[in-house]
Amino acid sequence: ALVSTVLIVALNGGGGKASEKGTDGTASSSAGAGGDAKGKDQAQSPEPDKSANGEGQGDAAASAGNESGDSGSGSDAADDSGDSGDSGGKEAGGDALPAGYATVSDGRFRFSMAMPKGFHRTGIAGQNSGGIYSADGGFPRVQVDFNDSPTDDAVAAWQGLESAVRGSSSNYKLIGIKKADYNGYPTVADWTFERNEGGQRTRVLDRGFKIDAKRGYSIMVSCPAGEWDEKECVTLRETAFDTFQPKG
Repeated sequence: ALVSTVLIVALNGGGGKASEKGTDGTASSSAGAGGDAKGKDQAQSPEPDKSANGEGQGDAAASAGNESGDSGSGSDAADDSGDSGDSGGKEAGGDALPAGYATVSDGRFRFSMAMPKGFHRTGIAGQNSGGIYSADGGFPRVQVDFNDSPTDDAVAAWQGLESAVRGSSSNYKLIGIKKADYNGYPTVADWTFERNEGGQRTRVLDRGFKIDAKRGYSIMVSCPAGEWDEKECVTLRETAFDTFQPKG
């Protein structure tokens, strides 16, 4: 929980909202948007390495993407639950989805994305900064954070949050923080690391990015470390990035 809060603060440049329990606090939103660090490591789930859900990544994400800390306050009533919608055919862009995938639309956190069928919102990150999506609350999972005051430097945002996540994670190992290109967005950074969660070793890729002055997001994909390069996890993260669409 502490990690999430720190991440959001670092990215937003100030405090933020952090009242809701989190499930997967990381630093996902922080880099892209700059938020309130309170929601990244505090998702509605147990503490890091204490349950299958793991908790050390949720809030950081929201921080990276936003700077105001008011993440996830969107009120798109329709599809607010993060449940799967279209389950076949093609994504909005016209490309066919991988077999076994369906589009998940979440008005609360202002996005749509294709995920494996059966994935739904199983937790809320940190201070209500983002949603955690999985089949059963375990791994693999995807976390998406939204913030309405993104910073202008996603790499710097992640670097500012890294020490907090390190301190709150069990056996944390940084793999890298680097600038990335994604959909032509003005600032994007990928933060990759490993840690122990829920009794297992996990690897995390947290992509934070700014779309415009009012919209910042982070997409955090977590898989068992030993399965990172296997088809299931590769398809999960590639599809998440390929099909992400902001809403609102």
